[in-house]
Amino acid sequence: MIKKIILLLAILGPFILYFFSMWLLKLEKKKYPILKLSIASVILLVVALGIFRFYGDFSPDTKYTPAKYKDGKLVPAENK
Repeated sequence: MIKKIILLLAILGPFILYFFSMWLLKLEKKKYPILKLSIASVILLVVALGIFRFYGDFSPDTKYTPAKYKDGKLVPAENK
């Protein structure tokens, strides 16, 4: 769940920050910097995906245990 939140913030963060700052400063501009905000979103998305790739993986030496039922309760999958 936290990964989904981080990805959404990476995509929508620059837009939210821009519109919040315009509202807070009460500035009104007729042109919106969509291109610059989109480029910032793509850069943040690539950084977030890179962090997930290099710091969120498991070692190939780990033993995977699939999810199972034990005493009528679901025990989640594990990597040991």
